[in-house]
Amino acid sequence: AYALINDYDPAYRDVATRLKRSHSMDNTVMLGTGPGARPPSQVDGSTLDGLTLAPNEPTREIEIEVVEREALVAEGVTMAQWTFNGTAPGPTIRATEGETVRVYFKNKTEHPHNLHFHGSHSPLMDGWEPIPPGGETIYEIEAGPAGVHPYHCHTPPLNVHVAKGLFGTLIVDPKEGLAPAREFVLMLNGWDVNDDGFNELYSWNGIAGYYGRFPLKVEVGEPVRLYVTNMTEYEPVGSFHLHAQTFDVKRGGMWKSLTDHADTVGLVQGERAIIEFSLPELGRYMFHPHQHHMAANGAMGWIAAI
Repeated sequence: AYALINDYDPAYRDVATRLKRSHSMDNTVMLGTGPGARPPSQVDGSTLDGLTLAPNEPTREIEIEVVEREALVAEGVTMAQWTFNGTAPGPTIRATEGETVRVYFKNKTEHPHNLHFHGSHSPLMDGWEPIPPGGETIYEIEAGPAGVHPYHCHTPPLNVHVAKGLFGTLIVDPKEGLAPAREFVLMLNGWDVNDDGFNELYSWNGIAGYYGRFPLKVEVGEPVRLYVTNMTEYEPVGSFHLHAQTFDVKRGGMWKSLTDHADTVGLVQGERAIIEFSLPELGRYMFHPHQHHMAANGAMGWIAAI
């Protein structure tokens, strides 16, 4: 694999030969040695489509239920999760700035939970009040500002509730609309599989090693937009780094923010970024946090330009 990337072996110096070799090899070969380097064998290339692909239609009303489940988060690794609608992350919500988003919330667990949105909204709908087991409520917010905002459970102890999977993404489009692009949602998180207050695994969208086995696929030259959020617990900072290409970035995930240009963006807990780029050449472009222990234990992946 190092010969493929660094051209140490003359046999791979021909571009066509290297690309053929690249697309035939195991995608996880360069993705670290930790247990999170490989996703569960039960998943396939469509398993995370519902979380990875940004929805095209607005979500003006949605039912969200808190449910518990046992989930495979890496090959041979199962953990007890608390989830919104049975997935961790929960469903991606999308609206236009100023639209009303109404969430019918039900707590179907034996623990108190709630739902708190980042962004701007009435404090009466801030979602910090615990909803008891079996309880339900309605959250109603005016979506804004334009950008990408996480939502998560805000019931103490907050670290436990988020670490077990209670988080998701709200995308708020500007009123004037967006330029067409291939859009993906990526939420970085850690998995504390043995409840010791430390993360053993890391993932984008909940399954460690997934995008190492199943790359995001885009066309050469196609505009790409990533909505990236760091929802790790027990870590002071995360990041997103793209190999072999640079990108425009709206730091803070707000469309009104000044545009920066980088190949790495740092993200503290709860921070997000909107990242835009295109890939000019056929090939596979690696992405990962630049915290390398996260990368080696599940949070490395590929974007394949085809």
